[in-house]
Amino acid sequence: MNRTPFLAAVAALALIPAAAVAGVPSPANSTVPPCLVVCPLGDIPYTIVVRDLASNPLNGSGVSIDFSSCPTASVCAIVKDPGYTYDPNTRRVRAFTDATGTVTFGLHSGGLCATDVRVYADGVLLATTRMASPDQNGDQVVVASDFTIFEPKLGTNDRTADFDCNGLVDLEDQNILGQHGSHSCYGIVNPVQKRTWGSVKSFYR
Repeated sequence: MNRTPFLAAVAALALIPAAAVAGVPSPANSTVPPCLVVCPLGDIPYTIVVRDLASNPLNGSGVSIDFSSCPTASVCAIVKDPGYTYDPNTRRVRAFTDATGTVTFGLHSGGLCATDVRVYADGVLLATTRMASPDQNGDQVVVASDFTIFEPKLGTNDRTADFDCNGLVDLEDQNILGQHGSHSCYGIVNPVQKRTWGSVKSFYR
């Protein structure tokens, strides 16, 4: 009996599982930052690296950030060339990884999220992540009212105001808030007022 065809068939079958998982995003091997910090101006980068089960980077993987469980989070709907697409029906933003498996979002967004934002790659849930924004009330602009909302959170572990993701709302978070003063979906709304954020911050110290 010629066993060569049989052995070839067995070898081919053994390769099927490996082929089946090649190119499938792996939550364990991918890199997703533990907290998502966003500003209406889109000037806070959020970088994700997608890898497969063999830790190979995935090129062209469709990465989505899902805000559907966060009704008080606000995504700016009209922004020219944001580098991602936004579907208001599913409340998801989406972009694609490069050859290194990397995609960086500069999300034009604000508001609060009491639960978690979900991050997907090619439909695979990579992680859930907490969200924070200097735009504390979700009106798509960072102004004095956001400082008023932020003030009582100082000294707490309220993750909606923990902009440096260290587990505590402290003076560094207040400083970050000040850096984004007057930022909106459409630019800096009041450059003169922006220069006064330092004095506003001193008021809250």
